[in-house]
Amino acid sequence: MKINRFIQLLSITAILLGFSLQVNGQLAAGHSKFLGNIGGSTIPSDYMTLWNQITPENGGKWGSVEGTMDKMAWDTHPAYDLNVIYNFAIKNKIPIRFHTLVWGQQQPSWISTLPADQQLAQVEQWFKLTAARYPNLDMIDVVNEPLHAVPSYKDALGGNGTTGWDWVIWSFEKARQYFPGAKLHLNDYHILNNGTNVQNYIQIINLLKARNLIDGICCQGHFLESTSVAIVRTNLNTLAQLGLPIYITEFDLHLADDTQQLNKYKELFPVIWEHTAVKGVTLWGYRQGSIWRTDAYLIRSNGTDRPAMTWLKGYLSSTGYTPENLPKIEIFPNPATNVLNITGAQNQTLKLYHVSGQLLYECKINESPKVIDISSLPLGILLCKLTSGNTVKIWKILRQ
Repeated sequence: MKINRFIQLLSITAILLGFSLQVNGQLAAGHSKFLGNIGGSTIPSDYMTLWNQITPENGGKWGSVEGTMDKMAWDTHPAYDLNVIYNFAIKNKIPIRFHTLVWGQQQPSWISTLPADQQLAQVEQWFKLTAARYPNLDMIDVVNEPLHAVPSYKDALGGNGTTGWDWVIWSFEKARQYFPGAKLHLNDYHILNNGTNVQNYIQIINLLKARNLIDGICCQGHFLESTSVAIVRTNLNTLAQLGLPIYITEFDLHLADDTQQLNKYKELFPVIWEHTAVKGVTLWGYRQGSIWRTDAYLIRSNGTDRPAMTWLKGYLSSTGYTPENLPKIEIFPNPATNVLNITGAQNQTLKLYHVSGQLLYECKINESPKVIDISSLPLGILLCKLTSGNTVKIWKILRQ
């Protein structure tokens, strides 16, 4: 009976949010971190049944937007429409990562022809115009690949300077100025599989951290096909010591053989997903024929899942909420408007999350029944997590 009511609730939720929802919803539903993907000028119809975060694959790169100086192609580029992705994120209430403000590749070709003072002015204008057009960005890759793709206009931003990374610091200072509500991140590749890069990365992060300019560490997930789990775990642990949340961006496993890809997902993904410092993972595409690394797809062109995708769905379901494990504790009403009543819980920690993974409310429950005021929380799906020792139970609550 309870299982049927649970499925009915999910159906109601799907109708209210405007998409078709499977019993387990998005793959990361029931988890306290997001599993996202990328978007382009069109968003696949199954996106919201799988992912709960989005990143523009190319639409947020400066070269895509301003190919001609002072002519901004936010929504007129033939292949990259940033408006589509931004509006999709707002409509579906999922976090958007802006990728990227400063990068040494896919930048406007004309920027390298300008004198330094004009370069500086153009970079700041790029920040300012982006912030004005897209005021509700959740996360921003402020500088992309500082260890591998230094921009041609680096010296205009301060060059190495006294810190060795003054140009990165300037970029984050301006990002903090123009995007005060967004989480500012540093993003690069060959971090999870290279200890030397980790140490160089930490040097930049500490400079930014000392100035309160960085809110998260991003590690691209490309090029891990032959990397051992031990190396990935060691590098994650080293970065976690900095005390900042870690995000795995651009994750893919470029393996043409189904069995090899499956085995690598089974080996590597849990190490990343279950690390306590990792707060979100973004895959870099998932459909055959629409993905940067051609053999990294998870869904074939005919719509069927590769074995790695089948495994990923089962893994995330088994480590999150499943209707067969409904707890005896009662949380009601559901849907709820202003309050939640909790009965049967004793000496447990309650956390309420947005479906994106953002923590909204936390308290200790020492008595039963317990009444929680949720009138100030956002509308939509809330994840209610009760923890006692090593036992964790999660409900989906619809606030309307």
